[in-house]
Parts: sequence; structure tokens; C-alpha cells
Amino acid sequence: MNTGFQTRKFKGGAYTTVLSALVIFLLLLINLVVSGVAHTKDLTNTGTYSLKEDTLSFLKDYDTPIELYYISEMGKESVVISSTAENFALNGKQINLTYKDPVQYPQFVYQYNDMGEIHNNSIIVVNGNDPDRYVYIDADRMFVKSVDVSTFKETTIGYCAEAELMKALVKVSETEKSTVYVAMGHEEQLVSTEQMLTIDLSNLLALNSYSVRFIDLKKSTVPEDCDALLLIGPVADFSEEEGEQIKDYMTNGGKVVWFLAYTGVRRPVQESLLSYYGLKMEDGFLCEGDTNRTSSGKPNYVLSAYGRKNVLWPLGAGVSVLPNLRDSLTVSREVTTSDKAYIRKDVSSLLYEEGNLRGTFSLLTKVSETYHNKTGIMYVFNTYLFVHKNCIGTSAYANAEVFTKCLGELCEKSNVITVPNTDAFEEGLKMTTHQKNMILIVLVGVIPGIILLLGIAMVIKRRR
Repeated sequence: MNTGFQTRKFKGGAYTTVLSALVIFLLLLINLVVSGVAHTKDLTNTGTYSLKEDTLSFLKDYDTPIELYYISEMGKESVVISSTAENFALNGKQINLTYKDPVQYPQFVYQYNDMGEIHNNSIIVVNGNDPDRYVYIDADRMFVKSVDVSTFKETTIGYCAEAELMKALVKVSETEKSTVYVAMGHEEQLVSTEQMLTIDLSNLLALNSYSVRFIDLKKSTVPEDCDALLLIGPVADFSEEEGEQIKDYMTNGGKVVWFLAYTGVRRPVQESLLSYYGLKMEDGFLCEGDTNRTSSGKPNYVLSAYGRKNVLWPLGAGVSVLPNLRDSLTVSREVTTSDKAYIRKDVSSLLYEEGNLRGTFSLLTKVSETYHNKTGIMYVFNTYLFVHKNCIGTSAYANAEVFTKCLGELCEKSNVITVPNTDAFEEGLKMTTHQKNMILIVLVGVIPGIILLLGIAMVIKRRR
């Protein structure tokens, strides 16, 4: 009996059996690992199923008990929105997530929303310590829609569930808001006549717990509760009285953020006000001569570095610092172009020509002046498009971080939050082509190759 186990035929069969079992085991193991990755690892290029770094940092220190109620009929949950809610509960030590079917619990939902129809994938955020403080987030607010004007067909182009949840957490736990006033009456850009900001800018301010109010400087002075005054691309000139009022506000320790709008038309009061604070807006559009610091090869779309990201300064003005500043005035060029930048008056061509003003221009300037122990501070951005949705509504650029950092400094906020929208695509988790190819190479090439080499080595050893 023992002799049969020593035959070449038995040994060969045993080797084949062990090798086959090993191959099957490895294939099952790889399948389990890959399946696990597909369910727990975000494989999308845009991080659709992951929280942004700012959000994770915020949740790490967030200590208010929160009940998140996800409202949806069973089987009708949005993969993106439900994943976002689950990530909040996973990363927030005080956040508890509960799914509620509105068909089974209609009264529960209506106590938080008495507007009538309840949409699937809505979320209720409730302060655990004070249930009367809650925010109802309708599903429509978490989808970014685009409408084709020719067919009136509505398409989902993005998601903002993360930003909406962040705003809700701030709102139900905040103790005090900072108040910013937005100047009106000068054809300000990104500001509607209905006294509304663009959605992305409004969301960014709400996310950082700012209360936004509007003011016509022709009709009233800057209120005492104004933590910062925003001048967002004023096209029309200020009146003499308005110019003096802004100076008085700064003299009394006021804080101003001014986004310039170059028009090619003289605006004497604006020019005088800039000059008073040591700045000059050059006559012409700013172009960057260093192609490594431009976007898509466009000289008038200037880039600057900010950590691991770029900041985009589109269609801006060239700002220079005047000589012979008064002793009480401090002017700091926070962000500048390269020394190859130039000014173009004729935009039929953006290429540099002999005679164009050339040099280093300021993109972001900080002006401060102390008078009677009160320090007024003004940040001057060279373009109002700095806070356009294409700049602050995307994770590609750090514009939102720069703006909120500057405003936060003026309003004495220690932390700032920025959460851009996420691009939309099919909700199923998908691997990139590169990831698929790598797994294919491992399964088809590397593992069989290793097994083949092991087999050859065993055969050679046996024959010896």
C-alpha cells in the first residue's frame, strides 16, 4: 500500500492536484479582494464617492450630536447621495444615520417638512442636543441640473450633497455668524438686481457661516455690524460721497474685499480710491508671458500656485504699486505674475508686441493702514471672475480656498471650508481603463507566470 504512494504516477497526480487547488484558491482570493475594493474603494477620477479633504478635517473636530435622516423609499436611493450621507456618519464621531421610508413614516417626515410633497433622497439634519434646530435638505438641492433651452430637457450635471450637508451641519450648530455686506448700485458683477449672489458664491459664504446682506452706498452708510464689505466687480464708477464713505469705513478699522472689473473706460473715483491706497489699475488687460503660468495657452488666463493646486486669475487687470507711500500705509503684493507679464490694450491679438507695458504685476494685494489704533484692511483681487462658478465651483482650482482664507482673516475666523460640486456620471462604481489593464495583466500574465515558474522549478528539482 505504501509503495503506491511512492510511484511517479502518484507524485505527478498529486502535484497536478495541488497546483490546480492553488490556482483555484488564488483566483477566488483575487476575486474576493477585487470585489471588496469595488465596494469600499472609490475608483472614480473625480472622487464622486469620497469626501473632500476640507470636509474630513471639519468632521474630525465636529462635536455636536447629529441625527441624519435619509428619506427614501426602499430601492430608490441615489447611490451618490446615500454614499455621501454614509461617509458623513462614518467620519463624524457624533453623527448617526437612519434611513426612513416616507411611505412607512409619513408623519415623521412631515414634522420637519410641511411644504407638501416629499422627494426621495431628501435628508433631514437634526441637532441631537436641540431637536428644534434642524435643516430639511430637499433632494432637488443636491442635484446640479442643466436645461437644454431648445428641448427644455433637464439633465443632471453634478451633485452638491456634500456641500449641502456641510452647510446644514454649520447651521444647526453655529453660535454666531459673521455679517458681510455686498455693495449694490454700480452694475456689480455676479450680483443680480434681486439682491442675490451666484449660487456657488452664495453657497461658499453660507458654508462658512456668513450672513450676507446688501447695501446701496448712495442711500446709506456702512452699518456697524459689517464685518467685511464686498465690492464684487463694480463696473460703474462710485460717486465722490461713496468714495469718501469707503475711506471713512477703512479709517475706522473696516475690512474690504475688492474684486476689480477692468472696462477700458475711465472711472475717476475708483482710480482715485485705488491711488489713495497706493495702487494703480493699468490701462489694458493683463497677459502672462510665461506659458507655464497660463491656462490652456491663453495669456489672459493667468495661473499661480497654491499648495498642490493652481489658482486661476481670468481676464484680469494689471495692478501696480505706486512709489512714495505714506508712512501709515502698508501695501503687500500677496500674489504676482512673472516678470514676463505685459499689458494689452488691443485684444485683437494677445501676443506681446514692442511697446506693451511689461513687468511684474499684482494679482492679489493686501493694503492696511492704522489710524488712532484702528487698522483697516483691504484685499484687492485683480479680477471679479476670480469668484466665478468656473473658478470656485470646481476642485480643479484653489480659488475658493484663497477667497475664504482672505475673508476669514478679515472676519477673524480660524477655519474655512470649501466643498466644490462633484461632476455627474453613471452611478455605478467603475474602474478606469488603466486600473482594468493592470488587473488584467496581473490575472492573465503575472500570476500564471509565477505558477509556471514554480512548476518548472519543481520539475527540475525532481529530475535532479
